Amino acid sequence: MAHAKKALLSLLCFVLVFMSAAPAVTWAATTIQDVPTNNSKYKAILWAVDNDLLSLNGGNNFLPDEQITEQELVVMLAKLDRNYALTYNESVAYNFYSDFYLPFNGTHATANRSKAITRGQFARVYAAFKGLDLDEPQAVQYLYTNDISTGNTGKKTFADFNPSTKLTRGDIAVFLYRAAQNGSLSVQGLKRAAAGRDNDKVTLPSGFMGSGSAEFEEPKDNSNDFTGPEYVNNALQSIDVEKPDLIANGVDSTLITVSLKACNGDPIADDKSYTFRVTSSYGATIVDTAGDPVRNIQSDGSTVTAIVKAPALTKSVRDTISFELINNTDPGMKCLVGEKLNAQVRYSPQPEMRIDYQVYDPANTDDDNGNVTPPFKPYEKLPEFFTENVIDVYNPVPLDKDADKKLFSIGQQTNVTDALGNVQNMYLRYGGSDPKYPALGYEHAILQFENYDISVYLFEELLNRRLKDSVTTPAKTEIMYMIADDGRPIYRVQGIDDAIASQVENINPVGSIIQLMNHMPEEKKLTLEHYDSVMKIYAILTNLSNYDRTVLLKYQGGKLLGQVEAYKKRVEALKESAEAASRPSGKDRYTKVMVTLVRAGGDPITDYQGTVKIKFDGVEKTASFVTNTSDYLDKTGGPGTAVAYFDSIIYGKSKVEATLVNKIDPRYTTILKDLTDKTITKEIFTNPYFSKNSCSLATEVAFVVDYSASMKTADQTNFRGKKTMEAINQIKAKNNIVVETNTKATVLAEGSTENVLKKDLYKTSKEKGATDIFAGIELALTKFSNDAKTSKAMVVISDGKTSKSKMTKVLNDAKKQGVKVYTVSMGKKSQVNDAVLMQLASETGGTYYHAIDNLQLHQVFQKIIDAILCKTTSSSCVNPDNLFEEASVTLRKGNITMNARIDGNCSNVAKVNVRFTSVSGDVQFELKKRSDNVYMLTKTVQTMQDFKVNNEIEFVAYDKDDKIITLKTVTITN
Repeated sequence: MAHAKKALLSLLCFVLVFMSAAPAVTWAATTIQDVPTNNSKYKAILWAVDNDLLSLNGGNNFLPDEQITEQELVVMLAKLDRNYALTYNESVAYNFYSDFYLPFNGTHATANRSKAITRGQFARVYAAFKGLDLDEPQAVQYLYTNDISTGNTGKKTFADFNPSTKLTRGDIAVFLYRAAQNGSLSVQGLKRAAAGRDNDKVTLPSGFMGSGSAEFEEPKDNSNDFTGPEYVNNALQSIDVEKPDLIANGVDSTLITVSLKACNGDPIADDKSYTFRVTSSYGATIVDTAGDPVRNIQSDGSTVTAIVKAPALTKSVRDTISFELINNTDPGMKCLVGEKLNAQVRYSPQPEMRIDYQVYDPANTDDDNGNVTPPFKPYEKLPEFFTENVIDVYNPVPLDKDADKKLFSIGQQTNVTDALGNVQNMYLRYGGSDPKYPALGYEHAILQFENYDISVYLFEELLNRRLKDSVTTPAKTEIMYMIADDGRPIYRVQGIDDAIASQVENINPVGSIIQLMNHMPEEKKLTLEHYDSVMKIYAILTNLSNYDRTVLLKYQGGKLLGQVEAYKKRVEALKESAEAASRPSGKDRYTKVMVTLVRAGGDPITDYQGTVKIKFDGVEKTASFVTNTSDYLDKTGGPGTAVAYFDSIIYGKSKVEATLVNKIDPRYTTILKDLTDKTITKEIFTNPYFSKNSCSLATEVAFVVDYSASMKTADQTNFRGKKTMEAINQIKAKNNIVVETNTKATVLAEGSTENVLKKDLYKTSKEKGATDIFAGIELALTKFSNDAKTSKAMVVISDGKTSKSKMTKVLNDAKKQGVKVYTVSMGKKSQVNDAVLMQLASETGGTYYHAIDNLQLHQVFQKIIDAILCKTTSSSCVNPDNLFEEASVTLRKGNITMNARIDGNCSNVAKVNVRFTSVSGDVQFELKKRSDNVYMLTKTVQTMQDFKVNNEIEFVAYDKDDKIITLKTVTITN
């Protein structure tokens, strides 16, 4: 059924069309004594009776004027709700809908359940049921717009609806009958307690409130989800779910941000951090920005941020994500102890056409461009009855070298509970003689030597050498068993040989490198099978302290250090050769696009017979779903993936489109019906490389990067870490100072470019704790030399939310040492404290930049590189083409409001116009400058009544010579 939303403009029409099948309606031969068949409500009343929503009394009377109680309405909605699968008990129904924040008065106050409900309250409940948080006037207009009500006289005003009148049985029969005719009902609900937040989505017609000039109250700004005691409400300010609806595929994720104050309502200092346990009621995973599961997260000042990854499901569910303060020692936060702050997320299974890509450019081989997800590694089964302690491993490892799965036999003295609940202390061996306890896998467990991650190859080598020296029968050796935060088993081999430890001052990482290298083959026998082993050892090496590295150099005259470096070069060469062999012949550079079909629930389809059209950079190709994209390193792959190679590479932002070619494989017609005749578009980003340096300069540069918890919001992929390391390599300063800062500051590396890039630097950095930028800057300043002739600079990346207690001292120290500070913020401008960052830059002779996305961050670094090496001053305007930070056109209450916010660093904007295109010719308005960066103009819809305006509207920025700087296209919001 189609419904038109008309917004007081005779020719400016915005039509939303909803196509849905009406539900099956049950009809029976029911005789109703007190409602004649010619009554306008008869058909609806008969439908309500026959569908068990309302009943007749003993005399077959319906009593249409009798009032409806709130609890009766709750049960009626439950009976019509496709998402409701519980008993039709009022208490059960109230409890179910409490998670959806429907504005019932009896949810928590049971005395209100038996009270009559008003027509106005029904309007708000129905709107919330459909997902809109509206006040009564807007809710009534919503009923009119969707043909649920026509008013008492047909005037369709607020008063004509009689909102304060009690809802009758006849009323509810008509309203629900019309709602059911529009399509089957399923609750969508709200994210938080109803407060009129969606009022601006419904336009009230002129005179709706009884006067042509009357204005209704603006929407309340109340974003508090928590409905508990008032003292908790003082602390909880808001809960924001970035994306409340996720695909139930085990991949899709959303960011949830909780904003807090102290229990007395005072602000929380930016350098304060608290620990919260985050849990899901339906099996979602809480992860960090690297995708690793976590149990607890730390707040950053007033904000707590969590990334929630949806579970893989075959049914739609609603989940509650709870934040609970733990380990609290601050009396000012005591009111939150024991309280759960809840956010709502929905998971829905749906078929997907996933698009991945890889880029190969021989001119940019240092960067690994693409988004290919690593093959899924299943969790190994835990030894159910083992405690986290020492266990025995039995010979051989693996039990069968020719088997598809790597298994081993392990044992421990432990308590075993049988099916009857009886507990017996016994020696339990998995993979022994008792078939009830089969051997377990270890290939996808976390394998370690000491506390360092190692490869499967090294794990087997370490165990088998110890098993060979075992004096027991059968041969066995001991290792540690633990459980990781994500639920995977950890198997740790312990014990560095005494002969090695004594030669390296018992320094654990140095001894570990030596012992692991003793298990590697000689260099000429290395193969790709050893790639992971070599890189694990090299990771330990790169994180050695300067003293530890000196000790390793003394061992065998430094021979082993050179050997590790040589092994790394060897396996990287082998990998490059394998990659070169896998590239298609005749293509010197390319963008490789891969399309995979996925069932609802997250499982890839591997046997689809058919093709897909893939379009990139204006070129369209057809690919078949028969390619096996096997990985030569781990011998896994994705049969059924369609692959297309394109000759072009677009650095920066671009898009790929994919459409299934008909006919659809008949085996999957039903499963993939939602993808039929549908084009899937994916925005992709290829990391640009820096231009060749135009200047050279001997310099010292410090890099201070914020890894506090709030940076999850600004940079969920750690692109700032990647780009900073690229900048280090590009500048090639004679002295680099690399600092990570959050609650405290840490020097990750210092020295020459070659030496610092051997370390992981920001690759493994993770957001946690509070922000203290000045602690990082202060630490970095102590690492500069006293050489007055050498140019000195510092690059600071942060959101600027920091304690300022050290600001004066840091500024004085930087100026005294002649260090220019270049500051960079990322993400939404509203989430940045740019005042601190601007002051840091301006008072030290540097420049402040704001990057709205990854492409702009690259452009910022290019400007900083040029400024440092050429000793020039660059403009803070990153990219004039992207100077519109915000642009919107809103239709509300008979007015059209045009609003633009420009990048304040781009000072060449003389004016901003908004251009409407229409069949009657274009119309253009110049916006009024309201502040340095904000332009705004409001016009009545009557101004536009002679134009039939298109939905796409252009914002145009001009310079002082009336030349166009840039354009931005938006659509109108109603």
